[in-house]
Amino acid sequence: MEVGKDSSVEFPISLLTRRRFLGWLGWGSLAVAIGGIAQSVPYYLKPQLTYEPTTTFTVGRPSDYQIGEMRPLEAKRVFIFRTPLGFQALSMTCTHLGCSYKPFGPPSQEYSVVHAFCPCHGSVFARDGRVLGGPAPRPLPFYKLELTPDGRLQVDTAKVVPSTQYLTADGKEIEGPQPDGSDIKFS
Repeated sequence: MEVGKDSSVEFPISLLTRRRFLGWLGWGSLAVAIGGIAQSVPYYLKPQLTYEPTTTFTVGRPSDYQIGEMRPLEAKRVFIFRTPLGFQALSMTCTHLGCSYKPFGPPSQEYSVVHAFCPCHGSVFARDGRVLGGPAPRPLPFYKLELTPDGRLQVDTAKVVPSTQYLTADGKEIEGPQPDGSDIKFS
């Protein structure tokens, strides 16, 4: 038989042609892609890990604080105040752009109340959280304090409380006066 003369050679049907191979390859690739997407959708909707820090943390025992103490906890960005009535936790984050502001200081010629400055943009806050000056749009939040079962103070930054709420050393929440800064002993 000469090459090219007879083109009526029959091939068995079971023979894999290039067209059939590429078709199976395409459909198989599509099935694998859809399976991968379907497997990842639950992980997207409910992630297994969270990279957000916890909103609750302990800050020591009530006996670790002296009456009149203002303790800045810079790593947690919160001030802990111990007043004659009890404890308060105040945010250390400026409500303007999230900077950490300096500790509260005594009244001055410019501000007649106990106040704290944000060194970044000049906001000024009173001890009760009010904005006294600067670009800060909102007052500072006070966070919920409670005692853990083993007697340590626990701050929850996800729960904001009124500035008149105090936690006593034995774990009771009480209402008191608006803090004015007279409860801080400046050294």
